[in-house]
Amino acid sequence: MDIIIFLVALSILVLVHELGHFMAAKLTGVKVEEFGLGLPPRIIGKKIGETIFSLNWLPIGGFCKLFGENPDEAKDLEKGKEKNRTFMAKNPWQKLLIVVGGVMMNIVLAVVVFSVVYAITGIPTDVNRVTIIGVSKHSPAEAAGLKDNDQILQVEGKDVYKAADVITSVGEYKGKNVKLLISNDKLKEKKEVMILVRENPPAGEGAMGVAISNTVMVKVPWWQFYKGIGAGFKEAYFWGKIIFGGVVTMVGGLMTGHLPKDVAGPIGMYEATSSVRQAGGLLAVFHFFAVVSVNLAVVNILPFPALDGGRIVFVAYEFIFKKRANDKFEGMVNNIGMMVLLGLILLITVGDVMRLIKK
Repeated sequence: MDIIIFLVALSILVLVHELGHFMAAKLTGVKVEEFGLGLPPRIIGKKIGETIFSLNWLPIGGFCKLFGENPDEAKDLEKGKEKNRTFMAKNPWQKLLIVVGGVMMNIVLAVVVFSVVYAITGIPTDVNRVTIIGVSKHSPAEAAGLKDNDQILQVEGKDVYKAADVITSVGEYKGKNVKLLISNDKLKEKKEVMILVRENPPAGEGAMGVAISNTVMVKVPWWQFYKGIGAGFKEAYFWGKIIFGGVVTMVGGLMTGHLPKDVAGPIGMYEATSSVRQAGGLLAVFHFFAVVSVNLAVVNILPFPALDGGRIVFVAYEFIFKKRANDKFEGMVNNIGMMVLLGLILLITVGDVMRLIKK
């Protein structure tokens, strides 16, 4: 079940990305030779109009093959009847629209999914109360009897209204016991709890072993659907900023010879999909893949050869200097970039396999 959900969701992400390139190409008059889901070899293909729509054996990825996309190929076509329908024959603005079409569609998909999820679950809204949303096993919080949905009202007699207030106040008592005033919708009275604040908690856990939030999901009437769309844009921006920062950190680490530890490939993504579904159901999976869609957009826009961002660099050169970059140089750079990307994917996949073996 999980493998089917994973493959379908990933295929949709790739399909939407390539559809963005396809639509932009059609809009600017560029001929699309093939629109493929998966990577060759081909299983089946059908020509509709001037485009072959294909399903391919390798289930990861997809492609939109543009007419005259390769500089060397475009040279041979420049004297043909359809010379004006090649990608290389278009002006820089048209090329830019085609290149960023995939990224924009991934952002649109993410916003739509976030909006739909919020329409069902409610819109995240900050409130002036701190609620426990997770308790780690074998932690001081579990030992003290704290549970999900408990509300933290005070830390050592001091009122707290935001998650940051709790973190700051508790941080003053590392290695000691701290008194919390706890309430719960099911409790008729408030209760005081003594809990140890650990100095060196395990990775991924807080000092007390609780996850806290002052955000609740508030449902809105259907006619206020625009609030869900607004929340969807905010969510996409939030994850885009986090992912971009993570990518910058990762690239910085690679530049200094440090391999990233928390980067996952297809196998790692499948594991994450399975965990998310088991913990939160299908809605959580939809939300997770909306985040992945933002991730795909951010990574693709990076100015790295063979990615959309790398092609934007050459389009920018053409726009500034009013001429195309050297065809052989562009082809060489993209080929090298593709080899590096494939090498990184291989390394990440090996890392995923090694993690599985160690479990």
